[in-house]
Amino acid sequence: MSINRILGSSLVRNSFVYVVCDGINKAIPFLLLPFITYYLTPGDYGVVTNFNVYVQILSVFCFLCTAGALPVMFNKLDKSEIRSYVSNMMLLNTVVTFVCLIINMFIFRWIDRGLNISPTFQMYAIVVVWFTGITNINMLLWRCEERPVAFGVYQISQSAVNAATTVVFVIILLLGWQGRVYSMMCSVIVFGIISLYILYRRGYLEARIRKEFLVQTLSFAVPIIPHALSFWFRGGVEKILLTNMCDLSENGLYSVALTWGSVVMMFLTAFNNAYAPYLYKKLAAFDKAPNETVHQQHSLIRLIRLCLLGTVVFVVLSYLVSIVMIRSIYPADYLGSLSFLPWVMLAQMFQGGYLMFVCFSHYTFRTKPLGIITFTWSLIACVLAWAGIRLFGPVGVSMASAFVSFAIFVSVTLLAVRVYPMPWRHLFSFKL
Repeated sequence: MSINRILGSSLVRNSFVYVVCDGINKAIPFLLLPFITYYLTPGDYGVVTNFNVYVQILSVFCFLCTAGALPVMFNKLDKSEIRSYVSNMMLLNTVVTFVCLIINMFIFRWIDRGLNISPTFQMYAIVVVWFTGITNINMLLWRCEERPVAFGVYQISQSAVNAATTVVFVIILLLGWQGRVYSMMCSVIVFGIISLYILYRRGYLEARIRKEFLVQTLSFAVPIIPHALSFWFRGGVEKILLTNMCDLSENGLYSVALTWGSVVMMFLTAFNNAYAPYLYKKLAAFDKAPNETVHQQHSLIRLIRLCLLGTVVFVVLSYLVSIVMIRSIYPADYLGSLSFLPWVMLAQMFQGGYLMFVCFSHYTFRTKPLGIITFTWSLIACVLAWAGIRLFGPVGVSMASAFVSFAIFVSVTLLAVRVYPMPWRHLFSFKL
């Protein structure tokens, strides 16, 4: 595959649209963040971070794992079957969310002690998760249909509402970290309702229960729960360790560094939004005629290699820019985040590489070994984070995270090589 063909492909065009739209989407709250820091102490920012961690952990059970099956099945089912698949996925997500609500009623004191989130705000988190799940399905369908503009415009609109309500609750009404949570709730609920209406108008909702689709979704989702949970588990344990072994201020400083890391991941995820459907189409074609698509398989290998090299260059440049920006726009109290930054960026680089290979496990439904790999390394990460803080202070938690991200990248790459046959031996042949 030549460079000109790569640049002219639908993958690059869609990636460009995703990057631009996602860049605008993330830029809105990101540019607002320096102003918010004048109204939130690092400790307050740490509480907001813990609330987000709890939302993310709930999301794993309530919709993230089931949603992973939709892009894989989209090209294998006809329109009527997709309608049933989406409807049954929403039903399953709702049931699981209700189960999480019941469980939360029994463990709310532990959550309060570990994350400093009151029972009321724990309930708010569950509401946020349910509405986010609806929007996530709507956005996934646009991705599968290769409609990046609709996807991006919707993202930007939600982010704009989130930012506007943040100004009202935090800067005008001075409600502190609670105001930041209220702004998230407002935007998520509004766009969750809009997404539900869009799904209904587009004919993706029906009342019929299809047992085979529920079983198929569960067969994909249940084994992948440890995999999906592992990343949020790592993040949650890191925040808990920093909060309890150091203080909320260090948690807030680490979160600022993670925010800049998330800017890098924003671009990598935007590319993956186009890469994953493109890859699934390619693999489906390979499955139909494996012997006649050898040349295309070599082209795919070269594309993956080029993307890995691009990821390294992009992360290094982003790290240098982030140093300058943090020194320029943040109050002096937040400059301590610079000590976390190199390790955060290193972790994002390996995470970007991981995204290139994890899709092979998703496509082949080999989610059980994927879950074993990531969850095992995440357990190790918790031990390493504790040891890192004891040996190196707060920065040790980011050092441990970078090492584990590297280990997961290597392990998932080896898994991809094993579960899907391709000319992988040419992956590190650098002749374009």
